[in-house]
Parts: sequence; structure tokens; C-alpha cells
Amino acid sequence: STWFTRHAETHMSTMTADTLGNVSANVLADGIVVRLSGSLDVASLPDLRATLLGSRPDGCDDVLVDAGHVTEVHERALAVLVAAAQWTAQTGGRLQFAAMSAPLIETAGYFDVTDLLPRLPGPGGRTDAVAGPVKAAR
Repeated sequence: STWFTRHAETHMSTMTADTLGNVSANVLADGIVVRLSGSLDVASLPDLRATLLGSRPDGCDDVLVDAGHVTEVHERALAVLVAAAQWTAQTGGRLQFAAMSAPLIETAGYFDVTDLLPRLPGPGGRTDAVAGPVKAAR
């Protein structure tokens, strides 16, 4: 069973939302936007795995993660984020973080995995300038 439904639209990016606690995913025509918020603890692991390590619809190669509202990260949840970036690349896609909260950045730094969490370039192409939540385009 899949965790999303796909709506075929030619020119519009129609999305369907599936909210799973602190993890939500919007499937667009060409990618998936994943929003993470609150505490990514052991209880959030099943939702994280299902959302980030599940199969993507054909043509949905880009996975954009907004983790700007994450308040704390358990080490096992961090491991899922790292695995998701690697798995997405191995399956022909690209996962990038559009926003990372201070707690996520600090936890990734503590475990020395910051470089394994690819980030969108910020202003001037500096990846360290990315901060805050992503605003949904309409």
C-alpha cells in the first residue's frame, strides 16, 4: 500500500496531503515536499520511514524537506534522515533540505553527519544561510 494518492494534472501541480503526526508529505507533479515539525522521537520513526524511505511515484525525483520547525531530534530519527538522503540518491532522485531548525543542525553536528544532509543553497549559494520554514507556493 502506498501513503499517497497521485492526481495527474498537465500544467498544474495539484497536491494531496497525508499528515502523519509530525510528518506530512505533499506529492506534486515532479516531486515531494516533506514537512517535519515538533519532536522527531522514537514514536515518529514509523511515519518518517514510510514517508522518506517509501517508493516515489514515477517522475517524482525531487524530495524537498522542510525541517525548519523541528524542536528536537532523536538519534534514530536522524539516522532515518541520513538514510533517506542516501536512498533517494541511489534510486535516481535528489533529497534536499530547504530548511533545518537549530536543534536539527546541532544534533547533526554532534553526530558529525551534517554533510550527509544535503541543503538547498541559500542566498549567494551559501548552504549555511538556509534557515526558517518554506512557504508553500500557490
